[in-house]
Amino acid sequence: MVCASSPGGTLSLALAVLVADLGAAYTWPDPQIDLLESILYQHNGFRQYGLAFGVSPCNNMANMQETGRFDSAEWFRTAYHDMATADVQAGVGGIDASIGFETDRSENKGKAFNESVSFFVGFQSVRSSMADLIALGALFSVGSCSNGEVIIPFRGGRRDALEAGPTGVPQPEEALDSHTTAFARQGFNVTEMIGLVACGHSIGGVHGAYFPEIVDVVDDVNNQASRQDFDGSFDNFDNSVAKQFVANSTQNPLAFGHNETTRSDFRIFNADGGGLIHRMAESQRFFWDTCNTLLERMLNTVPADVQLTDAIQPTPVRPNNLFITVNPNGTQTVAGEVRILEDKTTSTNREVFIHLTSRSGDVVPSNPVPALTQDGLQVVGYYNNMPNFTSYLFNTSVPTTVGVSSFNVQIKDGDVDNTFSNGGQGFPLQDSLAIQEESTCYFLEYIGSQSNNTLQVTAAVRDDMEFNSVQLWVPKPINMVGTLASRFEPTAVEMEKVQSMNGTGYSLYTGLFSFMINAVGPMKQALPSIVSSDPG
Repeated sequence: MVCASSPGGTLSLALAVLVADLGAAYTWPDPQIDLLESILYQHNGFRQYGLAFGVSPCNNMANMQETGRFDSAEWFRTAYHDMATADVQAGVGGIDASIGFETDRSENKGKAFNESVSFFVGFQSVRSSMADLIALGALFSVGSCSNGEVIIPFRGGRRDALEAGPTGVPQPEEALDSHTTAFARQGFNVTEMIGLVACGHSIGGVHGAYFPEIVDVVDDVNNQASRQDFDGSFDNFDNSVAKQFVANSTQNPLAFGHNETTRSDFRIFNADGGGLIHRMAESQRFFWDTCNTLLERMLNTVPADVQLTDAIQPTPVRPNNLFITVNPNGTQTVAGEVRILEDKTTSTNREVFIHLTSRSGDVVPSNPVPALTQDGLQVVGYYNNMPNFTSYLFNTSVPTTVGVSSFNVQIKDGDVDNTFSNGGQGFPLQDSLAIQEESTCYFLEYIGSQSNNTLQVTAAVRDDMEFNSVQLWVPKPINMVGTLASRFEPTAVEMEKVQSMNGTGYSLYTGLFSFMINAVGPMKQALPSIVSSDPG
């Protein structure tokens, strides 16, 4: 049976691999960071993840429903409001996606929060929490709007809240003492409060549609939200907000707006006598460096029981889309991709080879296998100082009696010849349980506001393993009341043996899993895996 994937959906399937923790050095696969690394760095091109598109260019509005708004300012605002109720001394709150439950509060006016979460939910999975996506959204906003001058290090591992957190987002009408207390609760002193507000108000403005007490409502088809900008470069993350404040030429409604009560930026920028805001105005580089430091701290504010990963770096060599297809003639087709980080020293005659290791640990006779690239297999960043990658594809056949267990990647680049062995253990490629790509399907059907998602998986299972059972595990997305984000519930489906593949040493098993969810599109990351129980 051959299945065709739903034209509207994207499904990530991979061979189930379990790898022991060999220490702090990165080894592939690492389920905690691999997907986040792809979202973080694969912006535009082959295997792009598309989240950064929402803020590229800086003034982009991916889901344009109202003029006078743009995603970068709203994604940044979403991250700050999510963090702003944190109590670092008590170890609670921070970036935890609780903002999704808090959009009906007066301290969270406007459409920004629900619309940001609704954009992020298409990228949410058991390996990419909504909280991590909110942090990534702010990171992408600053990166895009500064054209890569501010690259905030990203750590993953944030955990999503299952309910609303406390109130406590600072409001424009509050006194300086109230703001100082709120920022101290968040972990920022007076100087840091000044810097954080200046950084946050470098892009965007105030919408009169939601804050008519601060900004007048205008009748303008090109500004339906009645936005009044913080500075003259609303879509450029620069120090104009500071320069114009110091020069007394600002249009910032929170500094010199008609409502004196809501001039919170004026009070905050002068909280230290104007010292920091003057330094930020005098030096663009000082502004960027200050923002980089403060925004990294903001995004890393999480509950005390959450342990973030190390800063995620681009992986120099990483496999992707590995599949083993068992053929009726007693061979197995081993195919996949290797994504290679470009370091601007690539020669025009680069050669890439895959060195397979057999199931028994010996060299596979077909070695080395060439991996080839072509136009269209590159992925690049949307802004400066982001990595670029090229993918190389390989395909070979191995007798099922020989099998495969791992591989190394050899890269010949001019006079340089390097072999990447994944920390000495090889890149794992087990063949005891192998998803059969051509007979594995994902179907998507829309029923009103819901989508009916059906996953049909076929796997080849080695007969000599004598497993007691074979199960398909899927983290089932569940809608939650009060937020547009999802939670995930591990769900197991017993797979049934449907065919013995005579002469191959394999049998075929199938499993079917369906779920309904309120969603505007397909879940991009179903992330199923196949597990077995050993013979008793």
